[in-house]
Amino acid sequence: MQKFELKRKPFLLQLIGNLPEEGLRRSSLATKLNGYVAELCPPKIQRQIDAKINDIIKKGWPILREL
Repeated sequence: MQKFELKRKPFLLQLIGNLPEEGLRRSSLATKLNGYVAELCPPKIQRQIDAKINDIIKKGWPILREL
């Protein structure tokens, strides 16, 4: 998967550490975020990711490693 949707969201790419193309292709986290951006996740998962991102925004700027 090329993670097309994720690539259109620089903020999320920054949260996972701006992985190179090969890293994006192999990353299960990038796959999950791509589904999130494309709104293909179940509503419960969308809410969990929203909450995690909002928590990161409030607390600072660590690199997101898992969901």
